[in-house]
Amino acid sequence: MMAASLDLPTLEQYCETLYNPPNPSGRIQAESLLNYHFPTFSNTNGSNANSGGSESVQGHNPNIASPIESALLCRNLLENSTNPYALMFATSRLRTLVEDQFTSFSTAEQHGLRTFVLQYIYEHPDLQPFIISSQAQLFAIITKLGWIENQEFRTLLDQIQVFFQQGVGHRVLGVRLLTAVATEMNLPGTKNVVKHRKAAVGFRDAQLLPIFQAALSMLQSVLQSQQSDPQTEKLKETLLLLMKACLAFDFIGSSYEDSSEDLGSLQIPTTWRPVFEESGYLEILWESWKTFASPVSVLVMECLSQAASIRRSLFSGDDSRHAYIYRFMQEIMLTLTTAAGQNKLQDLGNYHEFCRMLSRFKMTYQLSEVCSFKDIQQWLSAVGEFTSQGFLSWKWSPNSVPYLLTFWNKTVGSLSSVKHETELRIEAITVNLTGAYLKSCLECVHAVMDGEADDPLESEEALLVSLDMFANIARTKHTESGRLLVNEFNNLSIKYRELIQRATSMGGAASTGSTDIKESLLVVELKLTWLVYLMSSIIGARVMYQSTSEQDQMDGEFSCEILGFIHQLQVWTAQRPLYFASPDAHLHIQSSIIYFYQQFRATYIGEESSKAVKVYTQLSSRWGLNTPNQVLNIIMDSALNNLRSTGDPAWKKQEDLLVLRTLKLFTNLASGYSSVKYIRKLDTTKALLKNHSAPDFKFLDPTRKSSDTAVARCRTIYYTMLSRVLFAEDNVDAEFWRFIKPWEATLDRVALAFVGGGDLGEEDIRLILLGMFKDLRGFVSSITNRRQYNLFYEWFYPAYTPIVLRAIEIWPQNEIGIAILRFWHEFVTNKSSRVTFDSSSPNGILLFRETSHLLSAYGSNLLSRPITDESTRWSEKYKGIMLYFNIMSVSLSGKYTNFGVFKLYGDKALDRVLNIFFQLMVAIPVADMIAFPKLGASFFSVIDVFATDHMTGMPSMPQPVLEYIFRAVGESVPLLGQDSSCSTMACSAIDKICSFVLNWLIKNKTRTSESADSADEMLETDEVEDPVRRLREQQQQEGAHWLVEYVLRNKDVMTYLLVVLFSVVVFENRNNHWALSRPLLGLILLNREFFAEYTSLFVQAQLPDRQEPLQKLVNGLMEGIETNLSTVNRDRFTTNTNAFRRECSQMTLMPVSPDDSGIMS
Repeated sequence: MMAASLDLPTLEQYCETLYNPPNPSGRIQAESLLNYHFPTFSNTNGSNANSGGSESVQGHNPNIASPIESALLCRNLLENSTNPYALMFATSRLRTLVEDQFTSFSTAEQHGLRTFVLQYIYEHPDLQPFIISSQAQLFAIITKLGWIENQEFRTLLDQIQVFFQQGVGHRVLGVRLLTAVATEMNLPGTKNVVKHRKAAVGFRDAQLLPIFQAALSMLQSVLQSQQSDPQTEKLKETLLLLMKACLAFDFIGSSYEDSSEDLGSLQIPTTWRPVFEESGYLEILWESWKTFASPVSVLVMECLSQAASIRRSLFSGDDSRHAYIYRFMQEIMLTLTTAAGQNKLQDLGNYHEFCRMLSRFKMTYQLSEVCSFKDIQQWLSAVGEFTSQGFLSWKWSPNSVPYLLTFWNKTVGSLSSVKHETELRIEAITVNLTGAYLKSCLECVHAVMDGEADDPLESEEALLVSLDMFANIARTKHTESGRLLVNEFNNLSIKYRELIQRATSMGGAASTGSTDIKESLLVVELKLTWLVYLMSSIIGARVMYQSTSEQDQMDGEFSCEILGFIHQLQVWTAQRPLYFASPDAHLHIQSSIIYFYQQFRATYIGEESSKAVKVYTQLSSRWGLNTPNQVLNIIMDSALNNLRSTGDPAWKKQEDLLVLRTLKLFTNLASGYSSVKYIRKLDTTKALLKNHSAPDFKFLDPTRKSSDTAVARCRTIYYTMLSRVLFAEDNVDAEFWRFIKPWEATLDRVALAFVGGGDLGEEDIRLILLGMFKDLRGFVSSITNRRQYNLFYEWFYPAYTPIVLRAIEIWPQNEIGIAILRFWHEFVTNKSSRVTFDSSSPNGILLFRETSHLLSAYGSNLLSRPITDESTRWSEKYKGIMLYFNIMSVSLSGKYTNFGVFKLYGDKALDRVLNIFFQLMVAIPVADMIAFPKLGASFFSVIDVFATDHMTGMPSMPQPVLEYIFRAVGESVPLLGQDSSCSTMACSAIDKICSFVLNWLIKNKTRTSESADSADEMLETDEVEDPVRRLREQQQQEGAHWLVEYVLRNKDVMTYLLVVLFSVVVFENRNNHWALSRPLLGLILLNREFFAEYTSLFVQAQLPDRQEPLQKLVNGLMEGIETNLSTVNRDRFTTNTNAFRRECSQMTLMPVSPDDSGIMS
C-alpha cells in the first residue's frame, strides 16, 4: 500500500525534490506533501532534513489515524523503493516517529519494527553509506527506548551474531550496528533522563562487556590473518571505532563531554578486570599499531590513549597494576628508541595521538609507580628528548605541544614522592625542556612573520593555559632555567638598544636601510614579548610555602629585567618616528606587560609581600623600589599610558583591545579589599581621580565606535573602577564633589542648550549625553551603601533629572535611549539596601515619580513605534521593552516607596506606568516573549514582583491582560531548554495568585460560617446586633475580590495551568522541581474535581499492566494533604511530588491531553 493516491514514482520524485530541490519553493511544496502523507503526529516534524512545517498548519491524510499507520507506510516505502532519496526520507521519518511517539507503540509493534530494521539492513548490505548510518541509528534508538520493557532487546549481541557468520561485508555491518547502539546508549536523554540512564545502566551491565570482548577477539583474528584488502581495512576501522565507543561509555553517569575526556581516568567497572589483566589486551593493541598502516593505526593509538586512562583501582593488586604500567612504558621506550617506532611517529596522526597518550598516561598513574620501572632513567631521558624535539617541531604539529606540556607539568608536580636520584634526573630534564620551549617560542616569531604559521600571541586565552604549565616545569629548577631566560633577555636587550640607536640616527624617512631596521626591530620586540610572557608566568607560578630565597632572587632578576625593558620601551615610544611603529606589535608587547603586572601583583603584592625580601632587595638596588606601594605606582603610571591614543585610524582596533585589557587590569587591582586600599593612596590614582576625563583618553570619545561590544563598554568599566577606588575610603564628600565637577560642567552646557543657549548642536548634545549616561551607569554600579548613594542622589536630583526626561523625549529610538534606560535601571536598583532614606524624607516617592515620568515618555513612544522588519524587531522595539520591564521590576520591588501614597493622594504616577506596562505586554506575541530569552526573563521577573504586592491591590485589571499573563506563564513552564529562572518566576507568580484566591475563599467560608452561627445565637438570645458585626457583614455582601471572581468564572485557565504543571512533573527532568511543586498544590486545591477526573483519564490511557501501580502513585500524591497552604502542608506536598516524580520516571508513560476527553472546555 502506497501513501493514499500517490504512486511510487511520484513519491520518489518528491523525496528527491526534498533533498535536492531545484529552488526553495519546490522544497517547501515537496515537504508539505510528504508531511501530509507521512504524518508524525507531533507539533513539529522533527529536526532532520525532512522536517519543516507544523502539521497543525498543513494537516495530514485523514486515512492515517495513528503513528503506527504512518510507520507502516514508511516501511512499505523502504520495501518497495530503491531510490536513495526515498530510502533516506523513510528512514528519517521512522526515526522521528520513534523518538516522538514510541510510547504509543505496543510492545509487539516495537519489537516488530526493530526486527524489520535489523532484517532490512541484513538483506541490503550494499546500500549507500549514509543510508546504512541512518538505519543503524534508527535501530539504536529503538533499542534504547525499548530496552527496559522489551526482554528481547537485551539480547543484542546474540541477535547480531547472524552478521558475524557471513562475509566481511556483513561483519562490518554488524560492528557498525553495535557501535551505533553503544554510542546512542551513552547519549543523555532530553525528555526522561532517569529512564534513559536506567536503560544505559542495563546495557552497560548486560551487553557492553561481551560486545567489547567480541570486538577484541575479532581484532585479534584480523591481526593474525594479516590481510589488507579494502573490506578488511574497513573491518579494522569499524572494530576500533566500536572499542573506542565501549571504553568511552559513561560508566558512572558523570556525563562529561568528549571535549573534556582528557581531564579524568576511565571509570571501568570491576567486572572488566580480566580484560586488562588476562586477555592480552595491551599486546593486541600495540601489535596492531605496529602492523596496521595509517589511518587505521591512528585509531589504534586512540584506543591506546584510552587504555592509558584506565583507573588505578581497577586492578586486583599492586603487582597487576605495575605489570600493566611497565608494559606501557616498555612499548613507549621501544617506540622512542627504535627505527621502526620513529618511522611510525613520522605520520602526523600517530604522532599527535602518541603525545596525547603520554599525557593521559601521566594524568592517570602516580609518579612513584612510574619511577619504580627498572629502566626509569633511560625512559625519562627518552621521553625528555622526544619532548624537546616536539617543542622544536611545533610548526609540524602545534596542537600536540599542550599534551607534552601536560605530561611534564604533572610529572614535576609530585617530585617529592620519588628517589633523590630520579628527582635530580627530572630536574635536569626540565632545564633542557625550558631551553627547547624558549627556542621554539623565539623561532615562532620568524615563522609568523614569514607567513608559515598563525600567531599564538593573537589568542591570549589559549596562550596563558600553555604558559601556566610551562611555568611549573621551568620553576622545578628555577635558578638554572631562569638563567637561560635572563641570558637570552640580556642579549636581545643589547641588540634592541643597538637597533634603536641606528633607527634614531636614520630619522623617520623610509628607505631600504630603514626598512631592514624596522623589520629587525619588530623581530626583537616580539622576541622580547615572548620572554616577558615566559618570565611573568614563572613569577606567577610561585608557591609561597615552597619558594626559596634563591628562587625569589631569580624572580627579582626577572622583574628588574622586565621593568628595564618597559622603561626602555617608554623612552623609545616617546621619540620614535611613526614609521618604525607597528600596531600589532604594540598590542602584543603591552599585553605581555599587563600580564607581568597581573602576575607580580598576585604573587608579590599583598599581605604576604613582606616575606619576599629578596625580590624587593633586587628591585631596590636597581630601581629604587622598596615597597609594594611603589611598584603599584609604577604599574598604574605605566598602564595609564595604554588609555591614551595616538589618534591614528590604523591603530584604532589594537588600541581599543589594549584599553579593554588595561581596564581589566585596573579592575583586578581595585577588586580586593586590601588592594583597593593600596591603590587609593597612590599619587597616580589621586591624579587620575582629579583628571578622569583627560582629552587624550580617546575611548571616552562617544564618536569613537567599535563593533566589539566588549570594547564598547570600556567607558562603563572605566567609571565602575574609578567609583570603587573613590569610595574605598569613608570620608570622601569633598573628593566626590571635586570628582563630579567635569560632569557638572558638561551637563550644565547641555541644560543651557536645551533652553536655546550655548553653542552645542543637536548631534553634539546627543553624543555628549550618550557618553555621559554610560559613565554615570558605571559610576553608580559600584555604589554599595546608603551614604554613597545619597551623595550621588543629592547631586543628580533634581538638578539633572530634567535632562534625562528631555533626552528620552527627543531621542527615544536612538542608542541614547537605551543608554539612559540602562543608567536609570542601575540608578533605581536597591542592591545592598543602598536606596534608603530617612523616615521623614519624601525622596523614595520622588524617585519613583521621576521613574514614572521617564517610563511614561519612553513607553508611549514604544507603543506607537511600528516594527518595520521582523528580523530587526529586537533592536527596534523589544530591547527597549526589556529595559522598561527591568526598571519596573526593580522599582516595584525596591522597598523604598510606599505605593499606597499615590492612591491616597490621587497621584497617577503608578497608574500611568502600569497602564503602559499592560499595553506593552499585550502588544508582544507570546511566541516572541518566549523566543527572546532576555525579554522573557525581564517579563517574568516583573510579573513575579507584580503578583507579589501590587496585583491584588488594584481595583481591577483588563481581562485581555489577565488572559495574556496566564497564557504566557503557562507556555513558559513546559519549554525544554528554557532558562529555569523563567519557569521558576512563572511558577512563583502562579503560586501567589493561587494562594491569594484560595486563602480568600477559605477566609470567606470561615467568616460566612461564623456569621451564621452568630445570627443563630442572636435569635436565641434576642441580643441587639453589634455595629462592628454589621459593618463586617456589609463588607462581605459587597462581593468577592475581582481576582477571585475571575478565577471562579474562568475555571479553564486554572485547569490549563494544572495540566501543564502536572505534565512537566511527570515527564520532564527539571532542576527546579521545588518551584514547580509550589503552585501545583494551589491549583489542585482549587480544582479538586477536575484533578480527579484528569488523573483518572491519565491512568486509563496507560498500558494495562501500568495502571494499578500508577493509580497508587496518584493517590499517594495527595496523601496527608489538607485544604490549606500552610508551610507544613506545602513541604509535605513537595515531598510527595518528589516521590511521585521519581517513581513515574521509572515507567514509560503516555501524555494525555484533556481536550480529547471532553473534561476541559
